[in-house]
Amino acid sequence: MARPRLITDEQILTTMRSCVLEHGAQVSLDVVAEKLGVTSPALLKRFGNRQELMLKALQPPAEPPFVDRFLEGPDDRPLEEQLTERFEEMWAFFAEVLPCVTALRESGIPHEKIFDAKHKNPLRLIQAISRWLEQAAQKGLCEVLAPESVAVAMLGAVQTRVFTSHVAKVKYSSRSTREYLGDIVHLFTKALAVTRTRRPRRQEVA
Repeated sequence: MARPRLITDEQILTTMRSCVLEHGAQVSLDVVAEKLGVTSPALLKRFGNRQELMLKALQPPAEPPFVDRFLEGPDDRPLEEQLTERFEEMWAFFAEVLPCVTALRESGIPHEKIFDAKHKNPLRLIQAISRWLEQAAQKGLCEVLAPESVAVAMLGAVQTRVFTSHVAKVKYSSRSTREYLGDIVHLFTKALAVTRTRRPRRQEVA
């Protein structure tokens, strides 16, 4: 059996996460320890208690990584191409994080522990997307009359599908995830399309 000091914290956390997601929040530490080749007391000694081990293994990041991508602002590519990338990033994040948060709650860990002081205000998400949309409009890629409302709708369109699939265990669409994301990207692209008519320049009088 390997000595505890030969197992890194990251190996422990990765194994704990996979065991919880496979067997449920109440999985025995003996199962985790066996996969790592250590004892369960060794795991507790490393992290103090089961709750701390669960938190470190499953707690979501202080801020979704896709926020930085929105804060970078849009480039000059077509809006549909850029929204496809942003929506896929949002989907990947929520699909990974939601099962982890659900497991933490099922284990009885309080909300304020899961989302502690390190976690940034969720409004920052909306603000980042809103600002991205404003910048896209400035580039002439779209028209946005109410960027904050559009940002909320975009976020909701992704989160609802993830939530329904994981928590409610309901498949309310015959479309695959990739098809669904393509559908809503196309929907938002059409809804935000530039419609104003550009006035032709007046010819200068000789």
